[in-house]
Amino acid sequence: MNKLFKTRNVYIIMTFLLFVFFVLPAFSLGSGENLVSNVDGKIHVIILHNGNGSSEGFWFDQTVVFRELLEKMDKEVGFVILLGDDTNGDSVKEILKPYDTQKLPDGTARVKYLTVDTKTSTFYPWARDPYVILTNKDHRLIFLDNGYGTLPFPVVKFNEIFENAETRASTLHRGGGNIRSTDNEIFIGMDTFLGIRIHPRYRGHYDPGETIYSMARDIKKEGIPLFKQKFQAYVDFVHNVLAPDKKMIIPGLETFFAKMAKGEFKFDKKVVRDTGAQAAYHTDVYLGLGHVDENGKRILFAADTRSAAEIVSKMSPEERRNVERNIPGLLESEGFTASGVPIAAQQIAQRFQWEKFKLLDLGLEQANKMADMLDEAARELEQAGYHVVRVPYLPNGLFDGENRNDGVQGISYNYSNVLVEVYGDVKKVYCPGMGFKQLDEAAAAAYASVGFKVIFIKGLLTNALTPEEAGAGLDCLTSEIRFPVRWKKSGSSPTF
Repeated sequence: MNKLFKTRNVYIIMTFLLFVFFVLPAFSLGSGENLVSNVDGKIHVIILHNGNGSSEGFWFDQTVVFRELLEKMDKEVGFVILLGDDTNGDSVKEILKPYDTQKLPDGTARVKYLTVDTKTSTFYPWARDPYVILTNKDHRLIFLDNGYGTLPFPVVKFNEIFENAETRASTLHRGGGNIRSTDNEIFIGMDTFLGIRIHPRYRGHYDPGETIYSMARDIKKEGIPLFKQKFQAYVDFVHNVLAPDKKMIIPGLETFFAKMAKGEFKFDKKVVRDTGAQAAYHTDVYLGLGHVDENGKRILFAADTRSAAEIVSKMSPEERRNVERNIPGLLESEGFTASGVPIAAQQIAQRFQWEKFKLLDLGLEQANKMADMLDEAARELEQAGYHVVRVPYLPNGLFDGENRNDGVQGISYNYSNVLVEVYGDVKKVYCPGMGFKQLDEAAAAAYASVGFKVIFIKGLLTNALTPEEAGAGLDCLTSEIRFPVRWKKSGSSPTF
């Protein structure tokens, strides 16, 4: 009996030790998988998409941006360019042929191509949105494909390029452009959560197209506390999936619920895209990431339409018209096309008539309308303990559907949608050069004020062409990895 008791004690102790060393860490440390940083660390890989984001048939030569980055980034940065399954991919390879001889330190090609299972005409060109990249302590690459209404879904072929890579399918609303990440934090825009489709088990919400946004619209004041609990449950889930070991910040969260409680929030959107719960339709439109300053505060670059409005206000009418007259020539130099055919500056001017519509005047009006909300977003971030630097942003004020022009598009001068690199004593920002001298210089001065070297990239004015307030930028076009990767050697088979 005594022997049996001792034996049981041994088993109990062994079980306890196994639990402590193997099971408990799994609960306390989670999966150890977190979003890669968008700012901290030297960039080792840039991922780009050669897709077609045309609107009204207008598009541009994306290889202008590709070549700018290849020329201006460090030569040990590897490039992965995703191509559609058609002859357009061959054209890109031909244009980039001068870079074929460039090698990375491991001897593999600096530029690598990956053909995806859709045509260029339906391939989403902005690499930031369709997926986010997670990693763990072993630098495993996890591509969490969000869907985001894009083709193809999911992109499952990254293991043909990288060793130790996998793809997971998901449906994260608003895409990666609404998510910013440092080594220690993640910033997620409110519309990522408001756009989540709700489960039909919630009483009164049986339409599968309904979202948290539409659910919130019908909540009475007395129901807000319970709704907040449900909202937080979704937040906790997304946090655990994306970055359980990082602090999550949701700009605008408290303001949203405060306005909702007072009945001041306007639920007037049919589609959750720009609900008014966040300062712009994507966080990367108005929020850039910087380094940790000498006082231990993370620097954030917040878009500032008020300062941009001041710059335009000081310009004479003729100075504004000169900026508008110069836009077509800049677009022509960036490879602007109509239905794939290059068009001349004169044709662009005749089609869009920006001088006639006084594009900058309209941008000035829109900048003044947006200023209060962007200022409020900046104040919230400062109150949360961040060092906020304001960067000028002149939104597009020339919207479609106002009897101005069929399929009208304007220009969004946004300098927050950038690629930032921070490591050691190095601080770089790859920033769009828009050809608007006063704004270009003001944006460069904002970044330089906290020690950043500003590297202007051509080819982004065409991305700024938009029928909405904001266009795409360099952060939208790129997805990056900031640690050494293991490239798949040519000829090896995919891993599973």
